[in-house]
Amino acid sequence: MVSVQPVFSFKYFKSKKNTLPRGIKSLFYLSWEDSFWDVLEKKEIKKGSYVLVPDFYCIDVEKNIKSHGYKIVCYKIKKDLTADKESFEYCIAKYKPWVVVVFHPVGISSNLFDNKKWLMKTVKDSILVEDCVHRLIDPKDIRLLKKNHFIIDSLRKVVPIQGARMFGKLEDMGFEVPPIYQSMFYALGVNTLWFLMVICWTFGMYKLAEKLMVSGYDLIGNSKLPAKGLVINRFFSDRLDILKIERYKINQVDYYEKKLNKILSFRLRLPLEDKKYLRGFPIILKKNKAQKVLKFLRKNNLMVRFELDGSKWSKSQKIIYLPLGIYMTDKQQDKVCNLVKSAILHS
Repeated sequence: MVSVQPVFSFKYFKSKKNTLPRGIKSLFYLSWEDSFWDVLEKKEIKKGSYVLVPDFYCIDVEKNIKSHGYKIVCYKIKKDLTADKESFEYCIAKYKPWVVVVFHPVGISSNLFDNKKWLMKTVKDSILVEDCVHRLIDPKDIRLLKKNHFIIDSLRKVVPIQGARMFGKLEDMGFEVPPIYQSMFYALGVNTLWFLMVICWTFGMYKLAEKLMVSGYDLIGNSKLPAKGLVINRFFSDRLDILKIERYKINQVDYYEKKLNKILSFRLRLPLEDKKYLRGFPIILKKNKAQKVLKFLRKNNLMVRFELDGSKWSKSQKIIYLPLGIYMTDKQQDKVCNLVKSAILHS
């Protein structure tokens, strides 16, 4: 049985600490949402302000943004996971959002950064959040485009660590993470669920692990006040062997493409430079066949699910992620490919 959720392995880490570029600061939080709440609070974004997000976003995150007192407006993501630039620029012109979120879906680089003229049309001193929850950030590759540009990841989605790193310019980050006692019981709940999930994945209790994973996702972001990540997770996050992780992913993505592209009804064009970033290998399915494909895969012990299933984007099609990462063996990947072929051919 295989899952998209990374299973703990010391192969993910190295002894030498990764270093930050000069002028860049990093803070470690419990989750992406905790980072997000903190930067909005520290930058004094008024309640009732518009937050611009993609319609590919998790509905739970949207609800949490609203519960924190902000208004949501969505720009469209196309079937091929590129942003609809007209929709994006229309929202900026009409709503003048104080917070703009640019998302790299499944780790694929957003086309909104191909041409950055829209930056000139945003509200002065507005917050630009580059959402990297689906990709692993290499500190040396950080490029910040404006004042109050922050990059936030979500490590639990790509490596076996609970926590999120926020990167920004030193002059924009004259603050620190909250004290450990702030939202302590909320943080304890999230960390406990994550720890139990890792144990269950490691020892083969896959269905229980998946339930714990989903419970953890549901709990994350529910606290009104942001929470700090564990020191031990910060220690490991500073020592991720990024180059090794990227090499594994590139080889695995190439293998998936070789084995599966001919049978997929809709094939994504994955830029070579993005293969190392992918959270999972994305397969987009027609709605009328998606449920049958998913049922077949899960019946045969491939623990995938419809991702971001509550999002507006998912009303027109469905997406699943095939597993990528150091924890995957060649034999397991070959088995995954054969299962996907059978699922699609029999749907």
